[in-house]
Amino acid sequence: MTEKASGGTMLVSVEQLALVLMVTGVWVRKLCKQGYIPAPTKGKVPLIAGVQGYIKFLKDEDRRSSKSAADNRVRDARAREIELRTAREERELVPTDETVAFVQVIVGAVVSRLDGLPAQITRNLDERRRIEIIVDGIRQEVADVIAEHGERFRRGAPADDADDEDDGEQMGGGK
Repeated sequence: MTEKASGGTMLVSVEQLALVLMVTGVWVRKLCKQGYIPAPTKGKVPLIAGVQGYIKFLKDEDRRSSKSAADNRVRDARAREIELRTAREERELVPTDETVAFVQVIVGAVVSRLDGLPAQITRNLDERRRIEIIVDGIRQEVADVIAEHGERFRRGAPADDADDEDDGEQMGGGK
């Protein structure tokens, strides 16, 4: 049932306004609390002010832009989460090539120090050659391990599933 307020303004119930706006009464009350629609007096609100308030709510640029900004932040966060998950699955959080290169630099520094070791140990040329052969064998084993594990990392296989480590032997294990 509609009424007329003083000044000829048509008053309707919250439910009637909701029906006109095609929303729920709860939604109309929420818009009243937010100040878009005048607060009901004795359960009635001015029809024209209610419709205008709803239109103002729909056009409210601040609300829409803050909602858009929030939506964008959520979308960006989800995209970042997916990128990180994908990078982890593809083993790219630390790019494999950079990791292998880093290991090669470190091992290269150790190997260059090993190259001078025979001369530091003895002046005996026969003994020096014997030590050089041992050092060269170690260098080759290290190079093979780096190549093998680097390829495993590139394929995405775990580093600890080495085919040749089933018998528990490790590099330099006295072969």
